[in-house]
Amino acid sequence: MNYFTDGKLDNTVYDIDENYLKKMLDDNARELKESVQLTNSSYKGESYYNFMPDFHMAFDKEILERDQRTAGMKVQYPHGIMIRQPALRNYYRGENQIYQNSIPSLLRKLNQFSSEKDKALYRIVADMRIAEFKHLIDKFDHVKNWNYGDVLYELLAQHYGLETGWLDITSDFRVALFFATCYHDNESKRWLPLDQKHIDENPYRMIFHMPAWQRTMRWTMSLKYFESVSHEVAEYDSNGEPFRYKLYEYPIFQGIPDNLIYPIGFQPFMRCAMQYGYGIYMRVPQPLQQDYVFEKLRFKHSVEFSRKVYDLMQGGELIYPHEGLRDAEFIIDNISKGTVFSEEAFKYALYRSHEYALADEDKCRSDLLNFKVNGKKIEIVDYHPYKISSGRRKRIDSKYADFSLEKNYGLKIMFRGSPQQMQGMFEPWMIPDKENQPGVVDFKPREMVPNLENLWSWNSRALLHTVMFAQPPEF
Repeated sequence: MNYFTDGKLDNTVYDIDENYLKKMLDDNARELKESVQLTNSSYKGESYYNFMPDFHMAFDKEILERDQRTAGMKVQYPHGIMIRQPALRNYYRGENQIYQNSIPSLLRKLNQFSSEKDKALYRIVADMRIAEFKHLIDKFDHVKNWNYGDVLYELLAQHYGLETGWLDITSDFRVALFFATCYHDNESKRWLPLDQKHIDENPYRMIFHMPAWQRTMRWTMSLKYFESVSHEVAEYDSNGEPFRYKLYEYPIFQGIPDNLIYPIGFQPFMRCAMQYGYGIYMRVPQPLQQDYVFEKLRFKHSVEFSRKVYDLMQGGELIYPHEGLRDAEFIIDNISKGTVFSEEAFKYALYRSHEYALADEDKCRSDLLNFKVNGKKIEIVDYHPYKISSGRRKRIDSKYADFSLEKNYGLKIMFRGSPQQMQGMFEPWMIPDKENQPGVVDFKPREMVPNLENLWSWNSRALLHTVMFAQPPEF
């Protein structure tokens, strides 16, 4: 699917009505149904080889269509290995008022600091909170027994209210529309439809939209940022041709990649999967309002339509299911505001810092201890300060005692071997935002898993398909 409007990509805000939104809902429902059908077909062992005489075309359709639209494919990305949900043809973000800048919660917080040093220190605080969140959920058997790929702790933390550099995106239009037409009531801790008072205060809502082919184009142009192989030749073969390239110890500054969309896939606990969650990692602000690739769709709201969307999503239960981790939300809330951290959390945050090298540990520690958050001093202790009772932990464990992706989601885990092998890739948070940052020298690339499909190999096939079947222009 292409853009919904016919205008130029120039950040124009287009006004749409409820009838247009209903059409988008219908198109989304059709896409979801198609993905279910194609997934079931894949599980039956069907393929395009069965009826397409052209082998190359059948191969391309297997890779570029069936694999992408089939739930349960295991794929490696720069941020981790995951079991992927079916890739739909569009990405959305819904907002229940008009914001000047749509950026992640961490970047909004950093805007409150005037000095670059204070911003760097608060990033460390935010990373220490994520480390304590990781330590908390690692206590649950459901996480310990997760053997479906990587646990994406930072993205999970984002979905449970911690400040991160990630901005939530979804491929399910229903989810985006829910967030555009409902609000979270802090007193009742429930999602509710917008009432007339909210509408009078903020009459307009916003949907950001990007077609999937734009995501592919962005990744095509941005892959170089993540490669851990330099162009410096380390060894030549007998014919004098480059045989092996030197591995960079850290990513080389090449500027900031555009707003790239990363899949979250299936993760422990259900919230990410139910929201068809994706994320945009921003180390520096790149607001969606200024990103011409995202289509801006504005609409006036009504109480009746808000109620319909609320009921469609069963009062938010379809995207905020009553899962076990709700029983630990008060601890997670304490972590999200915490100023006391373990040594382990400090070491985690120091490694992730762009401003402090590992050799600068003493200086970083001293700066942190003289730094205040909301008037509170930072403390680093030799224990983990955020604890959960054994009884509550056991109750959460019992809810997932017999959990499996295959049974609970009706999945069949599938993967395709990759002919393209790389030495490693850098994770998104490792990409430098300016030159000569001391902490970047400590970064090590993520190892590539042999014979597992990854973003590089899939993208190569996509490009090959484009070249093979491109039509020359008519003059």
